[in-house]
Amino acid sequence: MKLAGDYLFDAPVREVWDALFDPAVLAAVMPGCEKLELVDGRYRGELNVKVGPVQGKFGGTVDLRDIDEPRSYTMLIDGRGAPGFVKANASVALEPEGAGTRIRYDADAQVGGKVASVGQRLLEASARAIVKQSLEGLDENIKIRAAAHAAQSPPRQAAAGTAPPAGAAPEAPGDPTPPAPVVALKQVDQSALAANVAKEVVRSLIPVPVLIGIVVAVAALIVWLVVRH
Repeated sequence: MKLAGDYLFDAPVREVWDALFDPAVLAAVMPGCEKLELVDGRYRGELNVKVGPVQGKFGGTVDLRDIDEPRSYTMLIDGRGAPGFVKANASVALEPEGAGTRIRYDADAQVGGKVASVGQRLLEASARAIVKQSLEGLDENIKIRAAAHAAQSPPRQAAAGTAPPAGAAPEAPGDPTPPAPVVALKQVDQSALAANVAKEVVRSLIPVPVLIGIVVAVAALIVWLVVRH
């Protein structure tokens, strides 16, 4: 199964890169993720996945290779569980685009066991829906993280030669760096995943030009009925 695409984040490259390597952020945006940790360049996690009539837990690892910070990296994915297995390799590339970041991904996966019995079309539709929902959630949480850090940042220092406000305490040299802010991440809406999968299935079954033609025909029929009566 091949899976490729891109997504434009409304954030600079550094913020997107940091979020991609933050297990707390990834766990929040991956549907069904129950556990995720990053140890020595390897993610270890557990996901409760539902694809059509097949549902169950996957445990697995994601090895990060060829890391070129903050531009690109590759992933080797190995997941196994009662529903079957998934083995994949994927490349991820980031590049600035205006004030944002364009991320491009290209993955090649092998799926076996019960989960493969649902058919290629449903598997691909489910994978596209999961990726789309995860990227949208990641974009939201990057903004939440940025806002939390901005709120914690101290006010800009006065220009050189400007006296500090009356009563202001002088800056103490060597002050420790303040701790990272506590960020309330937005969890993925798993209830919306089934609807997103259904949309992807319909999109794969009916080519876009045909779908547009159907919509236009229905709209014309409605207009004709209204005019007639």
